[in-house]
Amino acid sequence: MKRRILTGTAAAAILAGLAVVYKFSPAEYGFYPRCLIYTTTHWLCPGCGSTRALHALLHFDVQSALHYNALFSVLAPFAFLWIAYCSYRVMRYDQFPRLVIPRALVACLVVTVLLFTVARNTLFAF
Repeated sequence: MKRRILTGTAAAAILAGLAVVYKFSPAEYGFYPRCLIYTTTHWLCPGCGSTRALHALLHFDVQSALHYNALFSVLAPFAFLWIAYCSYRVMRYDQFPRLVIPRALVACLVVTVLLFTVARNTLFAF
């Protein structure tokens, strides 16, 4: 029962956060946290633009979302589906699915994030 309460609370918090991002555009409101890396170095980290991309995705504006942060825009639907699947398993069967991530997948993701960071700070900086 404790897992279900925690899952329900987490789901409510996620939905509340999504509602805030949906209602208040990060481009117009300044209460969203600023990126410490960008503030100090003026380099875009892998997460820069994710809030604006999420706002665009919630409004079904895929083109703008890809412009703000392409990596986040591509990976967000997979993360959403995984979170929904885990929530369903906990609420329905009271068991969290076992997460087994192959090392090759982790290495591929790390390399992808590093290449994305380098590309967005060098190739597309013009």
